[in-house]
Amino acid sequence: MLRRFSPEETLTLCMLFLLNILIIFSGQLSKAYHYFFLNLALISVIFLLTYLPLSWRWVRDWYIIIYLLVIFFENGTLVPLINPYEMDEFLIQADRLLFGGHDPSLFLGKWVIPPFVEILQIVYASFYFLPLLLCLLLYVKKRDKRDFHLCASSILLGFYLSYIGYYLCPALGPRFTLEHLQEKPLVGLWSFTYVRELLAWMEGKMYDCMPSGHTLVSLLTALLARRYFRPFYAISLIWALLMVVSTVYLRYHYVWDVIMGVALVIPVYALTRRWEENPWFSQTGRS
Repeated sequence: MLRRFSPEETLTLCMLFLLNILIIFSGQLSKAYHYFFLNLALISVIFLLTYLPLSWRWVRDWYIIIYLLVIFFENGTLVPLINPYEMDEFLIQADRLLFGGHDPSLFLGKWVIPPFVEILQIVYASFYFLPLLLCLLLYVKKRDKRDFHLCASSILLGFYLSYIGYYLCPALGPRFTLEHLQEKPLVGLWSFTYVRELLAWMEGKMYDCMPSGHTLVSLLTALLARRYFRPFYAISLIWALLMVVSTVYLRYHYVWDVIMGVALVIPVYALTRRWEENPWFSQTGRS
């Protein structure tokens, strides 16, 4: 039987418990009770799935992706409930301080190049596919699942740290706060409008800027690919760098969001290196 929690399950349990603690201590239980009980149900399912037989190990290895998405969409409601103080103005002033009184989003907005906009929007929308592809390659190509669990746990930690940042510094981003000051609208070639509107419809009004999860997870994925699956490194690095550029050029993030995303890559990657000697990652889930 697969009784022990995997590293990914442990990280997710911690995140779910943290969300429920925040709901209670923020005094918002009456408004967010459905999320509170949903999280309890999700926690219970994780416990129940530890009783799956060994032949179902693949389910234990992958189902956490669903949890990641559920928690992300919970943030849309919970962030403004738990911390209603928008930090956009603070981030705008921080960007201006860094760039001598200028807004980088407005500065870049003077140069709207449709082919570049098209490419960057597709790259931005492919955010989840980059880390997912690395994990899938490791899972299929390597018999020993140690590297898969190391990378999956590291990436998951990156996601959850960015989520925690949303509660500490709720911000909507330049596409909401500075769009009325832009000289030119963003224009692509073929799919830009459809992709951008689809993302806006899926996310709604999210306080998910600080730190930039796109930056954190994408750069982290490139570093992990360099160490654990070198054939994917060049592609992932180019993909990640384009992702970083897209965050500001497409007006989703402030520069400080990106800086904090880069800063968080370092400790998460360092922690992954320390995890390498831990037998939990090579024998995860076995009783």
